[in-house]
Amino acid sequence: MTTWSRLAPFAAAATLALAGLGAHATPVVVDVAGAQSRNLLGETGNTVWLIDIGARAAVNALDWDVLLEAFSPSLLSELQVSFGSSSGLDQLTLQPGFGDDASGSGRYSGTLDLTGFGIAAGDDGLLRIEFSELYKDLSTTVADGQWLGGTLTFDVSTSAVPEPGSAALALLGLGAAAVHRRRQTR
Repeated sequence: MTTWSRLAPFAAAATLALAGLGAHATPVVVDVAGAQSRNLLGETGNTVWLIDIGARAAVNALDWDVLLEAFSPSLLSELQVSFGSSSGLDQLTLQPGFGDDASGSGRYSGTLDLTGFGIAAGDDGLLRIEFSELYKDLSTTVADGQWLGGTLTFDVSTSAVPEPGSAALALLGLGAAAVHRRRQTR
């Protein structure tokens, strides 16, 4: 029995183990306390956070449980949060208090499946989160509302990247299996 023949079963097992290293989901929890919705989306003065979720990580779902306050005459339904890659070009916007056309405070919670939206971090791994207003009621120097507390929980999938030594072992396994099959077919 040749060396390649003896190594083939082990190399094949290593290859299968690496194939099992697929994407895995991780919750990323963001505390929203103190964020202000000051102006319209994309305008200066809004609270903007960049959260590292990993290069090219996909956002699969969002759970929220937030306490909002809208300053009169602004409405709770106007407070919104947008998120997407750091470029800001693929933002998705959520209005937790949608339909609550009153000033004051309110607590909102829910879940949103985002798998079909293609929201992901770019190569820099940053998720951009912007708190803004749907409609600007007060002057641009005054916040229309505030996020008093709660969390946004993003379900994030990252792809596992094998270490160089593991990848080399997998390639060795594929080569050994090919040599073994070639010798058997002669």
